[in-house]
Amino acid sequence: MAGATGNDEEQIILDVYKRLIEQKQFTDLRLAIVPRKPERFNDVAELIKQSGFELTRYSELKAATTKSTIDNRQPVLSCVEGSAIRNVILGDTMGDLRKFYSLATVIFVGRSLVSMGGSDMMEAAALGKCTIFGPHAFNFKQAVEDLLKANGAILVKDADELFNAMKKCLTDADYASRIAQNGQQIIRKNQGATARTITNISKMLK
Repeated sequence: MAGATGNDEEQIILDVYKRLIEQKQFTDLRLAIVPRKPERFNDVAELIKQSGFELTRYSELKAATTKSTIDNRQPVLSCVEGSAIRNVILGDTMGDLRKFYSLATVIFVGRSLVSMGGSDMMEAAALGKCTIFGPHAFNFKQAVEDLLKANGAILVKDADELFNAMKKCLTDADYASRIAQNGQQIIRKNQGATARTITNISKMLK
């Protein structure tokens, strides 16, 4: 799962995915991409097709399944289970990123392999998922420091490191589980930090 991705990142992710599925142990590996900005959905759809993959648009599946489902996670499940293995799933709807994250085995948090400041990696870690991000996550400096210090996430510098990290996480379940559990514990430990900060500021103002 690649979430909240930015310009030029999707091609890197697609190339890494292509390298992974060329290996026998990853023949059933699925990829879902959710771009950060909705105005890029169509561009990313074309990029997926140009990269040689079949495209599954989540918006179409969601529209088709929402009429007959009560459980709001069912459209995502249908998306994962109902489309062909080689289809890359494009999350082209708003408000569904968390649903995709909840189903992922490994999550790459976007806008971080390119110099865009990163996206919120705390949401992925809080769900107990093995979380990976790039070196350009300067908008989330404290979260990055806390997660890396506790071995609760993986920092990759480029496409090769992303490939190696993905391969490691997908072949070593214990390793991926440790990363995920550490990340989730750090997020839980820091819950309520905003409220505590406001309380301390209020005391100083008084």
